[in-house]
Amino acid sequence: MSQRAVTIGLFDWVDSDGVRDTGQLYRERLDLLADAEAQGFDIYHLAEHHGTPLGLAPSPSVFLAAAAMRTTRIRLCPLVYVLPLYQPTRLAEEIAMLDQLSGGRLEIGFGKGGNPYELLAYGIERADAQRLYDENFAAVMRALTTGLADAGGSGVGTEIPVRVRQTPHPPVWYPSSNPESIPELGKKGINTILGFSFRSPTVEETRRRRDEYFGGVSDIPAGTPTGGAGAPAPRFGIMRNIYVGESDAAARERVLEAMDVFYQQFTAVWRRHGDDRFGAPQDFARALDEGLVIAGSAGSVRVQLTEMLHASGANHFAGAFSFGSLGYAEARSSLVRFGEEVAPAVRAAN
Repeated sequence: MSQRAVTIGLFDWVDSDGVRDTGQLYRERLDLLADAEAQGFDIYHLAEHHGTPLGLAPSPSVFLAAAAMRTTRIRLCPLVYVLPLYQPTRLAEEIAMLDQLSGGRLEIGFGKGGNPYELLAYGIERADAQRLYDENFAAVMRALTTGLADAGGSGVGTEIPVRVRQTPHPPVWYPSSNPESIPELGKKGINTILGFSFRSPTVEETRRRRDEYFGGVSDIPAGTPTGGAGAPAPRFGIMRNIYVGESDAAARERVLEAMDVFYQQFTAVWRRHGDDRFGAPQDFARALDEGLVIAGSAGSVRVQLTEMLHASGANHFAGAFSFGSLGYAEARSSLVRFGEEVAPAVRAAN
């Protein structure tokens, strides 16, 4: 399987800036998604969060249904459906609907939830999250591939009349902040993004895990469904908050302001519960210096990102272009600069 072609994704939380109302944010994010499609982006990744200003799209399916109507080519991917919160048959039906509505452009990301307090609001204890994830993942995948739902393990198959357009199922993603989980994902041909922007591992660690990932991929039997973002090979990706400005100095200054607002939203639920895990101020100037957040002119970003992708061996880059206090006009200008002046070099980085 080819590992070389780099695909490009737009990552989005639909996070609140505390100023614009929710309806306006929805409209602007859909506009930015249309801009990303026009710039040739391959896939749109949408996060799921609950009870937090970090994510105002608690139902990815609803937002992606609107996204499917605004776009024609770019692929659409919840990253992730928080599986412990779902009834698996219902979710399988929603996935099938979205795959049909989008004309077979859906990719599906699954996870167990990164914030235990968001799960707790639904009565789910941290200790139960992995078990519920495993059970629901198996049930959803079984329903997608067979078109049958096993109600409560009764063994009586209930037919699901709406089937996915992509058979046996859309490409699957599982992003992870745990480097130890990566080899197993490769063995299963599941697409992944390692780390999360300013909380990502070093490039050296990323490269080592990337090599383990594709070592597992090489053992996958021929004919096994893999791939993602419309590509034949499984995707091993990195994700960064990114801002492409007119100059290095101006971009750096603006992104530091935006990241401070974003960090307040990112930590809101933890602080509300008195959890000091993210109590210390975040040094985003250092994150910029270390490449965990990316900001600069198009020329500088092009050099930095292509070097990072080459060193890490990643074949997918997911950029968050709208976050914190960045307005739509700023996010759009950054995205267009990226699409016109950075993306061509990124695609050839490996």
